[in-house]
Amino acid sequence: MFNVWLLRWTLACCAVGLSMSATAADVQQYCSRPMRVALFEFGVMYRSATGDGIDARLVDALSKRTGCTFVQVVLPRNRIWNELQNGSLDFATAAIPTPERKVYGYLLPYLKTRNLVLMRSATAAQATTMTEFEASTLRMGVVRGFRHEEVYDQMIARLAAQQKVVEASDVADDLRLLERGVVDAILSQPIVFRQYLDAQRIQNELVLRDWAPKEQYSLGALILSKKSFTQDQARRWDALLVAMQRDGTLLKINREFLPADQARDLVYTGPRSPD
Repeated sequence: MFNVWLLRWTLACCAVGLSMSATAADVQQYCSRPMRVALFEFGVMYRSATGDGIDARLVDALSKRTGCTFVQVVLPRNRIWNELQNGSLDFATAAIPTPERKVYGYLLPYLKTRNLVLMRSATAAQATTMTEFEASTLRMGVVRGFRHEEVYDQMIARLAAQQKVVEASDVADDLRLLERGVVDAILSQPIVFRQYLDAQRIQNELVLRDWAPKEQYSLGALILSKKSFTQDQARRWDALLVAMQRDGTLLKINREFLPADQARDLVYTGPRSPD
């Protein structure tokens, strides 16, 4: 009887060991250690005041699916790029793909949106078009380290050459510059600025302009540091995002914070290139 019990106990232990090894092997497909992930103040995507948002929920969902342990930090955008490059940060959310960022990170898109120009009503009549804005003495506020639709980034570069750009540390700071009249306009997205300004205030104090071609929009991507992840791991992360898009997980997360139509429009379903 003892030998039978011992045999069963040994087989059970072996089964548990194999199960634990398989789980560890699965995790290794995505990460080899605890990962340091950065979020940043960005309206519905993340609010530091609540510690919640679409990106926070996404990170939680990714942790559950991969088995990876994430250490979350909240950092200014420019510092995020620096730490991704030097390897002290493993990945971040809502990164717009650029050639520079592709040098040090794998970019895996999961959302799409568009920026609008928010202008103070007091000065909006001076510039109804981008050309008029650039020809005026009006100033534009931008968040340091942010990128936008191509046409807006080109405009910002021209304005900066004329010393008509003021940099803010984050979204809330950018809105304060606009409210105090330090700048006459900023670029922001409805999913962002509507989290900080009520509808009545937008209607009474601001004018919204859409100067970007309809075919241009901003992509938001997970950016994985190439110092932390292999190319094979990045492809697995990309496949995971695709699976979450197809099974409705991304839409479900968005619906926690947005109306149905906005939640659906936010999900990116276009071409991918995780390399």
